[in-house]
Order: sequence, then C-alpha cells, then structure tokens
Amino acid sequence: MAKARVGLYSVQGEQLSRTHKACPKCGPGVFLAEHGNRRSCGKCGYSESKSAPTPAPKAKAGKPGGEPKPAA
Repeated sequence: MAKARVGLYSVQGEQLSRTHKACPKCGPGVFLAEHGNRRSCGKCGYSESKSAPTPAPKAKAGKPGGEPKPAA
C-alpha cells in the first residue's frame, strides 16, 4: 500500500516543486519529516536541527563600578 504524497509537492502553473527537503543519506525519493525544531528521516533515522533565528547582539555594558578612567 502506497502512502499519500499530499503536501510534499506544490504546483505553480506547469512547474512542480518539492515542499520538503530530501534525506541526504537515502536520496531524493525520501523526504524529511518536518517537526517543530528539527527534520527527521523515518527510513534511516537521520535528523537535523532547524536553524533558529539568532538574536541581535546586545550592546556591551561598561565595567561595573562606575565610568572608565580617562587616559593620561
């Protein structure tokens, strides 16, 4: 019995494109499942983390204990 492929492809005009990544170990016929924070292959067990957006760097605060001393 074949599994449904609903949601794995999208069609724009006559163009067919994949919506999920293929497993790098199993090849282009096996898709990675999309989870909240990772992608995984149900066939071989391969897993990768989804990249979370990195927060903007915070401005460094001066040393505790007051203002820096002026240069002599």
